[in-house]
Amino acid sequence: MKPKFHLKNREITNNDLGELKMRATCEIVADLKDGKEVPYEELKIACLVQSSIIFFYQQDTKNLLKGGIAADLVEQMNYTDDKTSSKKLGYPSWYWNAIKKDPIEWLGASHIPGTSEYDQHYKLSKSLYEKFANKNDDK
Repeated sequence: MKPKFHLKNREITNNDLGELKMRATCEIVADLKDGKEVPYEELKIACLVQSSIIFFYQQDTKNLLKGGIAADLVEQMNYTDDKTSSKKLGYPSWYWNAIKKDPIEWLGASHIPGTSEYDQHYKLSKSLYEKFANKNDDK
């Protein structure tokens, strides 16, 4: 059986996610860099945020390297808000939100293992992957 998501030693249900508050990911990472102890639950969620950040950067980089309309869309979507983005520093708005917002809120229930939304999302994704993989194996 899959482990459920716990925070502060209690199991979290989907209804709790909107009510929970957690320190921003950048605060959790700053404490780690300062050698402070970080609760396991915070570390787990911060790792999930960092994993998402890597994925989004990879997607943006791929589209920027393609050039053309794909690159234009990345720039228009991610670098138009001067308060949350910087072309010069390479910080898209989604990155600012990812590190500054409550990580539980930013990830959403469908991206937190142990919630029923995650289980449903994972089951659907796995089913699509297997269907695609099997279709390619037949060729």
